Amino acid sequence: MSSPDAITVAVISSALKATSSEMSEALRRSSHSPIIREMLDYSCAVFTADGETVSQDDLIPAFLGAMASTLPWVIDSVDPGDISEGDAFMANDPYMGNTHTPDIQIHVPVVHDGKVIAWCGNIAHHSDVGGTNPGTEGFANESIFEEGLRIPPIRLMRNGEVNDDVLNLIKNNIRDPESTAGDLRAQLAAARLGQRRINDLIERYGVETTIEAMKTSLDQSEARIRAAISEREDGTAQAEGWLDDDGLGSDPVKIAVSVEVAGDTVKVDLTGTDDQMAGGLNMSDTAARAAIIFAVKAVFDPSGPHDGGVKRAVDIHLPKGSMANPEFPAAVSLRHLGVLRLADTLIHAFGKLYPDLATAGSFVGFSSMAASVRHPRVGTEVIIQDDLGGGMGAHSTGDGLDAVDIHLGNVQQLPAEICELQYPVRIAATELVPDSGGPGEFRGGLGMRRVYEFLDDGDGVFYSEQTRDQFAPAGLMGGEPGTAASLVVERANGKVETISKARLQLAPGDRVITTTSGGGGFGDPRRRERSAVIRDLEEGKITARAAQDTYGLDMLSAEAKTGSQSEVSGP
Repeated sequence: MSSPDAITVAVISSALKATSSEMSEALRRSSHSPIIREMLDYSCAVFTADGETVSQDDLIPAFLGAMASTLPWVIDSVDPGDISEGDAFMANDPYMGNTHTPDIQIHVPVVHDGKVIAWCGNIAHHSDVGGTNPGTEGFANESIFEEGLRIPPIRLMRNGEVNDDVLNLIKNNIRDPESTAGDLRAQLAAARLGQRRINDLIERYGVETTIEAMKTSLDQSEARIRAAISEREDGTAQAEGWLDDDGLGSDPVKIAVSVEVAGDTVKVDLTGTDDQMAGGLNMSDTAARAAIIFAVKAVFDPSGPHDGGVKRAVDIHLPKGSMANPEFPAAVSLRHLGVLRLADTLIHAFGKLYPDLATAGSFVGFSSMAASVRHPRVGTEVIIQDDLGGGMGAHSTGDGLDAVDIHLGNVQQLPAEICELQYPVRIAATELVPDSGGPGEFRGGLGMRRVYEFLDDGDGVFYSEQTRDQFAPAGLMGGEPGTAASLVVERANGKVETISKARLQLAPGDRVITTTSGGGGFGDPRRRERSAVIRDLEEGKITARAAQDTYGLDMLSAEAKTGSQSEVSGP
């Protein structure tokens, strides 16, 4: 048959995008765990028959291409003649295309006349999948065997019936089985909703037209990103970024990137990156590729579609045995710390090529906790998780954003009301940190401070990156760095301890204080608009000392403009 006309392709493409978004909303509304329902650590997508992403929701950039890396493993694991619309497949193995073990994927086929013509799927972070630590993740894990259940592609549902044996096996090996069971059922429901929507399209346009529209849509996306790359000058650039350590207290760990723009293609090479680590901060291959796809998309076509077309224009080299592509059975559960630093390093390299896009360093430390506690009403074991953002780096036309999950994350922080309803933990404070954003003509975004007070016993893993001053978010073009991150434990008995990464046993009255970094500043602070300095002072984003000593504000003049010394004097 001939290819569908442009209008039909546009209508079907829009319908596929709407399907991804509708699946996403259905999963959010029906999920059990706050990390999915409130913090939005999941993603939904539609795929071609061979597993290429046709459309994906707008939630977590860390999942760009992740499902498309796993789905071919699913497809290869099953006899094509043994797939029906009532089937669903599950997987989470980082060495079979996934990101890390807590991210479980569900995929369902769209089948017509015995032939798979598309897939609908999702990926969601589960509160626990077993392993050494509550919440599964661990900076000190030394192999994948410490990181919970590794699930190869397996059939979770056949002919519309959930395989309870598989579900019970999973529940029997994790700390919070009811949460995971509820979340898996929500994932199944969301994927099957997508399946119905694709069938509606097929009923209206036919199988062949729908398939051809998917192919055309991907070709258009590829052409779009290649055209955007072609508009930029060719060139190469290198940059280096550093992790504080390997999770076990080693020397700093280097991430080296080289980017080359040639014609309509971008080449990214991580040769020079340090070897795989003994601890759990290695990146899975899939996670590293997601960081690269994110950076290329952010630089060349940030408003373009989220599909597989972008990947076609990017040539990636990840040295085998490096921390960006480790050999089995290296631990990868805290891969997000590495991929965030990788993304920031890539943005820095592209900024060298294209100064109009240059951005100061951002907080990529991803301060996080996962702790086993008792539900305050039911008394069962549950896992509390929270992830905190920090300051985004400033750029040539504006300040960085305050307290956001930068680059690949986009995860929301755990709402205090939900925390105190479901866990024996009180959020004693959540606040921006004055003077944490790097000074500059454009100021870095502020970091944040959150205080967790435990009302019952807890056992958890707490960690952050960028706790060393030399790796705090860097300033650019005369801008100054943001502040370093910190983690402090205040015991009920008055003992205080500063940590970077630790597993803690907590008792009632103990507090954990997490402070994230501010973003780096851009440009000479003395060139900042006086009105902007006064506004920052009035809003409590900088102190009077910083206004006067760093930004050179004439305090008497500022007082005259505001009409009140108390408004500008600050702490």
